[in-house]
Amino acid sequence: MPVTLATPPEAAAVELGKRLPPLARSAALEARAPAIGRAATRFNLRSDMRVARSLAEVADSDVVASPIYALGLDQLAKGKMGDGAKLTGWSWVIATEAGAVSAETTAGTNRFAQISNAASAGRFRRALLVMAQGSGDADGEAVQLRIPALHTSLLWIKGKRELYEVLDSSVAGLETGRRYTAAELQKILKPEAESRLRTPNLDG
Repeated sequence: MPVTLATPPEAAAVELGKRLPPLARSAALEARAPAIGRAATRFNLRSDMRVARSLAEVADSDVVASPIYALGLDQLAKGKMGDGAKLTGWSWVIATEAGAVSAETTAGTNRFAQISNAASAGRFRRALLVMAQGSGDADGEAVQLRIPALHTSLLWIKGKRELYEVLDSSVAGLETGRRYTAAELQKILKPEAESRLRTPNLDG
């Protein structure tokens, strides 16, 4: 089975269609973060917006949508990775000439949560483009996994033959762009989580 993309909730698309286009009219936003303004404009397309449904469609799409899962330190300290993660929202990665942007909605309520031009958005899209050329041993659904307490974001191929690719992290020992198995990540992240839990005020 190839790497697949999840189908985003229609209610979330409607929410972003209402909330994002007004941002495109902000001159201040255009000056400070032009990518966000241009990404917001894309949602004016509404039903004509091209949402990738497969890896082959990513290159020519306006948006790539993916579920967002979050993993806490307590789960990591127990040696859990994907099996300890919880669905928290959806990310809509929009490619613009000024860079990629992630517009995000909450899980369940489909409410607008935030919009960001963080580097991890572009890295997520680029990782999918690379996988479109051949995903190797990966088998599953492409989603995002975040570990907020460790400032870490990963592409997670969630399935029988899962893998993780680091999009961004402040953890020493994790390399951006490198792919890891769950066991390899646990070896690095479990001790880190245990250390943070012992010193909860540590700012990392």
